[in-house]
Amino acid sequence: MHAEPAGPPVDPSAPLALPAAAMPPAPWVEPPLAEQERAWAQRNPFREHREIALGARVAVFAAPGDGAGAAGGPGAPGAAGASGGAGAPGAAGASGGAGAPGAAAVGAFAVHEDLGVVGPLKLPAGFTWVGLAGQRDDALHVATPDGALHRAADVRAALRPDGFERRGSVAGATAWDAAGGLIAAAAGERVSVSADEGRTFTSAVVAPGKTVRAVLVRPDGALVALVAAAEAPARGRPASPARPASPARPAPPARPAAPETFLSSDRGQTWARSTFQPRAVERAGSWIWNGDPVCPAVLSRDGRAWTRAARADLLHGLPTFGAALHLSDAIRAREAGALRSALVPPAPEPPPRGAAAVGREPPCKDDDAGAGGVIGGLMGGYGVSCEGALCLLAGLPLRPPPTRTWLAAFGDGLCDPARVPPGAACAAHLARPPTFAVVDQRAGAVTPVAAPEGCAQPVALRNAAGVGLLVCRGGGGVAALFVRGAQGPWRAEGSHAIPADAVEHLAAAPDGTLLLVGPTPPASAARREPLQVLVRSPLPLGAPQAWRRVVVPDGVAALPAPGGAVLLASSPADSAGGRLDVSLDRPGHPVLALARGVEVSQNLTKVELQGGRVRFRVLPKPAPELLGKRWLSPPGPRDERWHVLTHGGALVPEAPPPETPADERRFGPAGR
Repeated sequence: MHAEPAGPPVDPSAPLALPAAAMPPAPWVEPPLAEQERAWAQRNPFREHREIALGARVAVFAAPGDGAGAAGGPGAPGAAGASGGAGAPGAAGASGGAGAPGAAAVGAFAVHEDLGVVGPLKLPAGFTWVGLAGQRDDALHVATPDGALHRAADVRAALRPDGFERRGSVAGATAWDAAGGLIAAAAGERVSVSADEGRTFTSAVVAPGKTVRAVLVRPDGALVALVAAAEAPARGRPASPARPASPARPAPPARPAAPETFLSSDRGQTWARSTFQPRAVERAGSWIWNGDPVCPAVLSRDGRAWTRAARADLLHGLPTFGAALHLSDAIRAREAGALRSALVPPAPEPPPRGAAAVGREPPCKDDDAGAGGVIGGLMGGYGVSCEGALCLLAGLPLRPPPTRTWLAAFGDGLCDPARVPPGAACAAHLARPPTFAVVDQRAGAVTPVAAPEGCAQPVALRNAAGVGLLVCRGGGGVAALFVRGAQGPWRAEGSHAIPADAVEHLAAAPDGTLLLVGPTPPASAARREPLQVLVRSPLPLGAPQAWRRVVVPDGVAALPAPGGAVLLASSPADSAGGRLDVSLDRPGHPVLALARGVEVSQNLTKVELQGGRVRFRVLPKPAPELLGKRWLSPPGPRDERWHVLTHGGALVPEAPPPETPADERRFGPAGR
């Protein structure tokens, strides 16, 4: 312990200033993002990604601009006439983000049912199509504009620049699809099919003289081709020999007709025009259908008849691979089991005799006009349930400002439903922890990383100053801490006697001192439990003894302070929030009492450190006649002001800067 040196006398009315920190800033501290960059901080970098390939256990996702060439087909998955399971990402050069710098740098990623998120994939440059097919596993197949096909054995091979090998080719191919053990390509009036993973192809004419616009492959070997139909006459009177077209009266342009649908049940050797002609066709896993959830029409299991008895909720009600690509600081998981894939749900049974959809599909009549709703609002309460200093218990520490590096969790964790107690959360009983990611928010780069060894059950992920802090449930439920920066591995920083599931908030001082706040006792509790915090000194990552536990009897607030210190505020239980004690706990020093018995006549809603000064936000108590009443908004302005703590132990109004507007001088900064 170090003795406190005697200092010069101070003015009791002067704002109290904390002693200077003896410990230098942490070497890993990242500066906050610039103000103009904060608008896109912690956005999901995969928000533009769409599913471009779907297999039995894998899905591939990419955004426009992730390498697709202009020959990528008629549109993104789900577009009319396009392959719903294997569309191209879009035209080359399209923006991959919504104004965020480097958004297109994210690249293509895969989600594997067992492995989780894998990426970024090293797909061949300028690819026009990606598909998943294989005799046993989901091999990746990629087509390039010259009609060549390239294959990677699995998603892990696709991580390597040399992971793809060239296979066969289909000259002039304009559309591709793959499922099960088949790969198909359309070129002109022909469809070419491979049953040996792209080594060789056999081709057949679908409809003589008609161009195949798209081809769809079902895992059981059924194929659908969409061919260009004859152009329909335009509306209005057509030109005729009696009324020839002229520059003054040009012939009206012909309007394109819906494509014609052809079917094959023998792997593309022979084709027949479908007895049902849907207005649009797409593939979603093993469903080849019209894509209309209100009036669905699905190609049945026999590969010939279309049924309207299939329920669209069987398709849309299943969890998708894409949910795993959502990044956040929450630990999320799903139950292990069936995802919507190339096999699930299976193609529906053939319709009963006479019940099949036939002819040209009519417009869907949606008789559901929708139910009216009542727009409601939450009634806010002006009355408060706390008194004086006890209101600090409801005030959260300031969230650390975003920095260039963000540690996040993918939503690909798995739990075994048989091991999850009734009513419990899947994410609290993981069979496989989620994949994590180091996100460079300025460059838009995402690097997946595995959960650290020794953390089978992550509970919370927090970020501050460029470091990610992972709280895991250790033996006996205590908090086991792991940290990681932009570079290097996860580093274990010990287990601590605070419940892992109770850790709530992370705060940071500018020098990298971190503070984890445990469960906050409610202000209304008859008997308050001590406030518990974990404070980390600004030491290198993985440094032993970096953390220490601080217990504050009657504690109402805690803030990190430079040098590994923590500012503590407590209110004696017998004062009912009317008095406040403030102290500073520093490593290697006795606790320094800064103020004792501070009189609190109004409600304190927040405490901050600014330039070494301790400041409190003060909200006057409502008039007795308003207590407990509820209003849409508080009556009149909230006379909310900042007060500073003086050396003499008093709270005095903080003098506003000279440039402060008059209304803020009276009522305090808006929104603070």
